Amino acid sequence: MQNPLRTYTKTNPEREIKPSAIGKRMETVEGSHSGDISTPVRYQKGEGKQLPKSFWIIISGGEKRERTYFNILLKGDSFKKIKLDFIADKNRLNPDGMLETAIELKERFTSSAADNVEPDRFYMISDVDHFYNDLVRIAPICEAENFNLIISNSCFEVWLYYAYFNVIPAFPIPTNYLKISWKFKGWLHGVVPGGVQTNKAILNIRQNISNAKVQFELDDNNIPKLFSTSMYKLAEDLLPFIDMEINQMIEVLKENERKGKQGIKG
Repeated sequence: MQNPLRTYTKTNPEREIKPSAIGKRMETVEGSHSGDISTPVRYQKGEGKQLPKSFWIIISGGEKRERTYFNILLKGDSFKKIKLDFIADKNRLNPDGMLETAIELKERFTSSAADNVEPDRFYMISDVDHFYNDLVRIAPICEAENFNLIISNSCFEVWLYYAYFNVIPAFPIPTNYLKISWKFKGWLHGVVPGGVQTNKAILNIRQNISNAKVQFELDDNNIPKLFSTSMYKLAEDLLPFIDMEINQMIEVLKENERKGKQGIKG
């Protein structure tokens, strides 16, 4: 029997699906950069015997949790197979703004002959939250532009939940669906022993993928249903590039925990 929670579909009655300025933007994007997006730091592919790096651009609709989740990959040069550029423009956190950012960056890299560098992949990470109709509208544009649209319903914290659990969350859905996201965030912190550790959640990426994948369902518009997230797809793509370093970090944590329990210093 289907879980009754899966019958819930996030919609926004105040925002009808309507023609987007994105269509017009796509027609005029060439040579019309607004200047809102700074060109990411120049990136060089690995040379010589060093394994070549894959270069990804992640454009996020969230500034805090998402950046914290990826922070371990953004600091220094610990991961040898991949380089990430994480972009969360506070003025463009809605789906249309994220798509405009992706289009501008894609054109900027394509039109620049310097260093012959282009991102290998673009990912756009968005919550459903209040943006259901917007996501339905931009999804085919993202597909045509080869942008990977990653959606969590209702919020990114659903992905974080599956780092710890493998069942649909027993979250009491509020009558006002506009309150689901922020109430879920508070609820999640309370049900995870010790609270959510977003900065370490990526270390549990394998189990996270497995849990989220099992519970993944799409609605009739190909948007993840409530408590579903396509973040597992990004994570599956990412894992081969980070698995060695993640394993090393996990071993270091285990060793530190062992020393702590035994009272060993150094």
